[in-house]
Parts: sequence; structure tokens; C-alpha cells
Amino acid sequence: MSLKIDLETNFAEFVIDAGEVILGTQQRTDMNPPLLRVKPNENILQAVCALLNSGGGVIKAKIKDEDYNHEIHEVGLDLPPVFEGYLDEMQQGKLFLIFVTSWNTDVSGVPLATLCSNLYHRYRSSNNVMDSHKALIFLKEKTDSSLLSPQEAQAGAHREDDTEDSAAALFDREQLQYLEKLNLTESMHVEFQMFPTALSQCVKERLARCVSALANAEGGYVFLGVHDETHQVIGCEKEKINLSKFKNSVECCIRKLPVYHFCTQRHTTQCSIRFLQVHDKGDLRGYVCAVKVERFCCVVFAKVPNSWQLKANKVKPLTTKQWVDWMMQAKPVRRRLSEMFLEPSLSPSMPPSRTVCTQNLERLKVLQKHYFPVSSHRVAYAPESLYQELCSEHKGLRDLIDREMRPVSRGILIFSRSWAVDLGLKENQGVICEALLISQNNTPILYTVFRKWDERFKDDSMKVASSLKQRLVDTGGYTGRVCIVPLFFQLNPVGTPVTPHSSVAQIYPESYNLTTIQHMETLLRSLVRVLFGFRSFVSEKLGSETWNLLTDQQYELLSKNLHETRQLFVHGLPGSGKTTMALKVMQKIRNVFHCEPHEILYICEKQPLKKFVSNKKICKAVTRKYFMKHDFAEIQHIIVDEAQNFCTKDGDWYKKAKTITQRRKDCPGVLWIFLDHSQTNQLSCSGLPVLSDQLPREELTGTVLHEEEIAP
Repeated sequence: MSLKIDLETNFAEFVIDAGEVILGTQQRTDMNPPLLRVKPNENILQAVCALLNSGGGVIKAKIKDEDYNHEIHEVGLDLPPVFEGYLDEMQQGKLFLIFVTSWNTDVSGVPLATLCSNLYHRYRSSNNVMDSHKALIFLKEKTDSSLLSPQEAQAGAHREDDTEDSAAALFDREQLQYLEKLNLTESMHVEFQMFPTALSQCVKERLARCVSALANAEGGYVFLGVHDETHQVIGCEKEKINLSKFKNSVECCIRKLPVYHFCTQRHTTQCSIRFLQVHDKGDLRGYVCAVKVERFCCVVFAKVPNSWQLKANKVKPLTTKQWVDWMMQAKPVRRRLSEMFLEPSLSPSMPPSRTVCTQNLERLKVLQKHYFPVSSHRVAYAPESLYQELCSEHKGLRDLIDREMRPVSRGILIFSRSWAVDLGLKENQGVICEALLISQNNTPILYTVFRKWDERFKDDSMKVASSLKQRLVDTGGYTGRVCIVPLFFQLNPVGTPVTPHSSVAQIYPESYNLTTIQHMETLLRSLVRVLFGFRSFVSEKLGSETWNLLTDQQYELLSKNLHETRQLFVHGLPGSGKTTMALKVMQKIRNVFHCEPHEILYICEKQPLKKFVSNKKICKAVTRKYFMKHDFAEIQHIIVDEAQNFCTKDGDWYKKAKTITQRRKDCPGVLWIFLDHSQTNQLSCSGLPVLSDQLPREELTGTVLHEEEIAP
């Protein structure tokens, strides 16, 4: 069966349905034929590998044996050592659950989980598959050697003159004798193989490995039909081989071997194939297949590496290019990032475990202590002002929170009007508030309180919880066991809380509980990265994800309730991140008001800045001159940037912008204006209200360092 994502689960994360499985060492041993136990195990292996490379999740399988008991019987799945430390198991009735955490690059030493690299190298007379660590070293060495000229590369190659000359002479012979003992042994450049009963197996498996190993070393020869121990010529009987068909199979096998280039030559694997006649007492008895393998410029695989990821709700194998690119992710230049540190990431825009640079750890600790403090003797509410505000607006909410927090001894409950918006998702208009509980000896819980329950809301809340969990691993860089358990409540008109029937929390293994305050604070620091982090504009140049952290002022600005702050003047000093804030505000507008990009207008003065914002595809971007010459019937919300350099020679832009955003009297749009009077470079009237009338107003005084200019 093909693995698929279970979309009907109550787990707020990826769940892969592995079908039916027989568990228990003895039970699996007794399976007949043995092949019956291979396929389910392959499914489990692929599912585990995919989840490790995709931020973790759960594998569920239906237990076939009704008498199986996980507490009594062994599992018997024979999972490889590479998975050790990442898995927890649990039986729930007839379901067997495997909980998979995210791959930890720092612990493993390699960027992704791989069952087999299928990358071979030649060691003395053996073809050995490289594990992930050796493959990574080999790939890095190949990267360096690809910079050498062919003459330099050849000069560095080791050569066994006598052996290679003898192998070349054997390759050129027309005829061999049956049981002839060759004066040649297996070596770095020579491989002897016997023909198996199934010739197709010889080509697909044995020959592919030999070619990969020799091509990745210094080249060499493969002789099919020579005994590897006695060195006697055996050959394949002429009645059992169709030379033309077999040669085509060999050529096709070699041609289809996956390759990866670090150089610009883009050569294919070069091999020569000959069939040497084997005679017995003068009669043609059969053939030896001789293959000459040239040294390859870059990397040759025996087949595509065995590694998977989740994509489009399916378990997908990585291509060879994806696997090598993932393994070879460039490290950022630390001298340019002295105020940053590295964390693994699994965000959808980049391969999981890709390097992420964020601002220094000390600032993360300070932000966590300030915004999300953990008390040793009680549950703290954060932000306290929002909690009080929500309780004053909604009767019964305080009683609901008190009831739910009664069993909790220590932790923090983090409130938001919409965690969905905080995570870049669309706001559910039926949500009163959401609160994330991080508490000791419990798994994290996301409470969602609705005005009125609708069964469709469950999917929205599950999506928020799942997104939060994924983001904690992604930009948060959290490498421990983590989950988010969603709970839903309805606050009815009289203020009495009701727990909807569908609010069934799934149980996780105890290893997912946050056992100490240190564990809680580590997770909360990852949460700081999620809420405060934003992708730097230098990421493309550095070849890795570079993240800055919002300043306190920026975070407070983005935390504003847009329903209540429809108009705002934002004054900011140079480098305070005004354009960054403008972009993030537009993203928030899209999610709060469910807007499309063509309904949000960004206005600036200069073409380069307009082009820069247009490329983000989150709004319609125009210059002030264009704005004054056209109508914008579809626009609901407007963001103005660098307004200090605007002028009124083409008309009153401020009046026009205000008219557009206020034409819907029942639901006016958002008009935020960003400016810095210290950067004014024109003397004519800007069209802005006088400073005393620029209300409400916020000030950005802190600076965010960028490695490049946003726009000239």
C-alpha cells in the first residue's frame, strides 16, 4: 500500500496511516512466507524517515493480532539504529502508535535522516556503501576537487601500474579458457563477479554498486563471470545469455545511474563494455562480460538515496538532487553574522533542518523572561492586560480559565485574540480568544474559546495547533519532543462554558511532558523565535535562512488589534525597520480581514522600493504619482511608506487615501502611515497633517541591522 496522511485524526500534527501490521518478534518470525513481513516494515521505515525530515509526527497502524499486548510482547519491527532516540511507542486498543520527533542535526551530525545513501566507494577490493557521515565528507571533498582541472585531478590519483596494466590487457583479450586461472587479483581497480541465476539482478544490483564504487574512486574494471576467490574463468553459458539484450541492459543500467555534478562539465558516466569468449576444449562455452569504468568527475550513485519527506500530504522520496542539496546546505559566513547563532529549521519554504541564523541567545533569554516568565509556584497569565481586557468583554471567560487552571501548579498561559493571525493564518471570526498553556508535567495545550460552536471550526483549530507545533520546530529550532494538544470551548450567551463533544484530546507518551522549568523555558525561547522572528532580506545572498528578532517596540506594534487601530502614524528612526513593519502589517491585514492582495495597497515614492514590495506578492504596490492618477475601486486598506518625502503637487494624497479606506462606513479599512522626518529630502508640502494632528501615533526608536539596503 502507498502511505498516506490521515486527515481525520485528532492529533494536531502529521499522522501517517501505515495500514495493518503484525507485531511481536515471534509473531513476525512465524509469518510465512517471510516476504509478508517485509512490506509492512518498509512502510514503517519510510514513514519514520519522512516524519524525521518533516518536523515529526505520528504513525498509526492497525494491529492484526488480536492477542498482541505492547506491555507484554516485543514490537519486533527491527528498526535501524539511526532511529534510536527519536521514537516512542504506544498501544491504544487495536491501534499501534509510533511518535516521531524531529531530526536533530546537532546530535546526528548530518542534515537529514537517510536509510541508505546508495553512494558507494572502493576500499581495497570491496564496494562499500557510505553511511550519511561518510557520504557528507565525500561530498565535501568532491566539492573541493571539482575546482581542480582534469590534469590536477589526475595527478592526485593513485595508480597501481601492474594491476591496471594487467586488467587492461585482460579487457582487450578476445578469448579466455574455461577454468583458466587469471594472473590477476581483485584490487582497488579490479572487481570479479559471478553471474547470478537471475541476470537482471546482476545488472540492477551488483553491477550498479560496482560502477558507483569505481566511478567514485579512480575507475577500474568489472569482470562478470570470474570467480572472486579462485580467480578462475567461469563465464555465463551461451544458451543462457542473449548478448545484444544483455548489453542493452548493462548500458541502460549505467546510463540511468543517478549522478550529481559539482562541476560545470555535466559529463555522464563513461563505461566501455566487451564480451570475452570463453572456450572449453576448443568449443565456445559462454562469455565473460567486461566493463571498463572511467573515473567520474563528480558523484555516481547506485540508485536514488533512500530518504523521504512529507509533501502535499503524501510521503515522497527525495530525488538525488534534493538529497545532495539538502546534505550540502551552505553554512553562513559567521564573520558577517557576529550577532547571530545557528538553529535548524523545517519551514515549508526550505528543506527541513536547513541552517537558520537568529540574533544572539542572550537576547532570546531576556525576551522570554520579559514576555513569557515562568513562575515556580503559580500559573502566570501573559499578557496580563489582554487577559483582563478579554474577561471584561466576555462574561464567564474568567470562570472558564479558573476552572481549567485549577489542576495546574506552575506554568504560563499565553493569551491572544487569534493565535492563527500570530502564525500567519487567517483569523476565525467565531473565536473569542486562544490561549497556549505551557505547564510543568504536562504537554502544551492550546485552548480555543468560541462564541458559537460550529463543527467546521474544529479543523481550523487543529490547523492552528498543528501550525504552532511545526513552527516551534521550524523557525523556533526546538529539537526536543513537542506537541500541541488542542481543546475547544464554547462560551454561550449567558457566559457558561461548554466543552464541544468533538474536543477529544489525544494522549501522548509521558516523554512529551515538560518535566522541568528549564524544559519549559527552552520551549518558550523557541516560541520567542516564532513570534519575534522575521526572515532577513539577506537570506538569498548568504545561501541560508537568516532571521532577525523584532525589537520590543516592533512586537508591540504588530500586536495591536487592527479592529481598534484602523489608522495609525508610525514614526521611525533610520534602520528601525519601518518597511519590514509595513510588510508584516499587510500580512496581518490579509489574515484578520480575509483580504486578497489586490485589496491592499502599498504606496511609496520611489520605483525601486515599489518593485521590491511588489515582488513579495502580498499587495498591490504603486508610487505616489501613480496613486494620484488612478482609481482604486477594489482597495480596502492602504499602507504608506516613507511618507515624509511625499508632496502634494499631484494632489492631496492623504485625503484620497483616507477617503478610500473610510468609504465603508460600517467597516472602515486600515490606513497606516510610516515616516521619518529626519530623512526628509524635499522642501515642498508633504501633504501630511501637522505633527500634533498625526494621531494616534507610535514611535520606533530601536534599530534592526540589515546587511544590505532594502531599496536605493
